[in-house]
Amino acid sequence: MTNTRSQAAADASEMKEQYTLGYSSQTIRQLQRRTAAKEAGFLLPHLSAGMCLLDCGCGPGSVTVGLAEAVAPGQTVGVDIEPSQYRSAWSQEAERPNINLHFGAADVYRLPFAANTFDAAFLHNVLSHLRRPLEVLKGIYRLLIPGGVIGISHPDFSGQLISPADPLLERDHELYWRLVEHNGGNPAIGKHQRGLLHDAGFVRVEADAKYSTIATQDGVRMRARHGGRLFGGSAIAQQMINLGWTDRTELEQITAAWRKWSEHPGAFMANATVTAVGWKE
Repeated sequence: MTNTRSQAAADASEMKEQYTLGYSSQTIRQLQRRTAAKEAGFLLPHLSAGMCLLDCGCGPGSVTVGLAEAVAPGQTVGVDIEPSQYRSAWSQEAERPNINLHFGAADVYRLPFAANTFDAAFLHNVLSHLRRPLEVLKGIYRLLIPGGVIGISHPDFSGQLISPADPLLERDHELYWRLVEHNGGNPAIGKHQRGLLHDAGFVRVEADAKYSTIATQDGVRMRARHGGRLFGGSAIAQQMINLGWTDRTELEQITAAWRKWSEHPGAFMANATVTAVGWKE
């Protein structure tokens, strides 16, 4: 197998698209809290010991570790295009010398592996930031052995639920949606995953959807703080201002709306996540 750590940085950056959330300390903390049980639980029943697995867009590696444990002693490779992410993941690799786990740089449009290399592949919240998701899935299809399995999981923000309603929070949703599309992504890709896998050549494709809810006082306060930081002074906010879509005054009003929402005793929010599994013939 190709040693991913030795891949040239130029290969990893050629097709780079903009990850809308960026890599702030807040975003990194959220990524580090992800686990295989939560983000890849739908795929775990289809994994077994000895498989060779590829995790595309592995981030800091917290999910990849759980996947590696599921297929040990088989090899697991996590790749990411962002240097700060796969370098951070190296600590996961170093702390688990008994697991066949490796991280490195790779562009999902140009994955540096031979055909029929992997038994399984996983992508979480990757395709939603890409202009050509079908091209990526076709590439992964080539890398899987016959009978290999793929699991993908992405949000669909067209299904967002929020109460009480507020025009400023609706404006928040509109601005973020527009920015994801501007950066080449699709915030509603979740519902299209089954079709994308079918079009890429996968068979016996199964899909499911679940809502993650914010329905406790602590959860509501945390979500409001996140909304305030996102639209208060972050790089995302600055990008929206530079594009001429909004200004500081409106963003401050959105931040205030999040605080008001968090103080309501009935505050509730939910977002849909869609998962899909398919096999290569």
